[in-house]
Amino acid sequence: MYSARMKRFHVITIFPDIVTAYAGESIVARAVKDKLIAIKAYNPRDFLRGKSKNGYRPVDDRPYGGGPGMVLAADPVVRAIDRALSAARKGKRKTKVIILSPQGKEFTNAYAERLVKRYDDVVFVAGRYEGIDARVKTIFRAEEVSTGPYVLTGGELPALTMIDAMTRRIPGVLGKFESLEESRTASPDVYTRPEVYEWKGKKYRVPKVLRSGDHKKIDAWKETRIAMRKKKKGE
Repeated sequence: MYSARMKRFHVITIFPDIVTAYAGESIVARAVKDKLIAIKAYNPRDFLRGKSKNGYRPVDDRPYGGGPGMVLAADPVVRAIDRALSAARKGKRKTKVIILSPQGKEFTNAYAERLVKRYDDVVFVAGRYEGIDARVKTIFRAEEVSTGPYVLTGGELPALTMIDAMTRRIPGVLGKFESLEESRTASPDVYTRPEVYEWKGKKYRVPKVLRSGDHKKIDAWKETRIAMRKKKKGE
């Protein structure tokens, strides 16, 4: 069962404009407008205590034990997460803290479904540099999650990927002519008009079966295309 409560997504990031820009577009923006979800970014720089003499307020520091690069310090990140969770605590909302990490648990559609069903508020901690002080994970019992076997400059894109995937699973978000791809027979190859498209003297045609009107044959064709794509990917 899905909770009837509005889902709230919180992103801890030193680049909040990335989150704001994405939240203002497409299906995600519509879900915000319809008050099905809320998205807010928290900049750890805003939670730094004290001021430096030269006006620069770093949120990173050198790691103990040595190593390349810098690490996001615990205190400003902890304070930002605590602020994100404060309203959820008052409303007795179920919360989850996720740290985006290449070493984390793989993010899947099934995992997105579980998050949507079980939690009202999800906090995403977008790392930068060489990572985040490990005590952040310990304090909030956070789970490390990865969106794929690759390394990005920061965790903002993975966080937005997860928010997008979760938002699509909230009842009322997808419109009449939209649906979750995994819940229907969707071919990896799709076509639209014109029936014959010509480019540099060569003609490219829509497969005959798709123009037949025979839905059984069309579904069989789609299933075949899906099976071929899976075999190619080695699934």
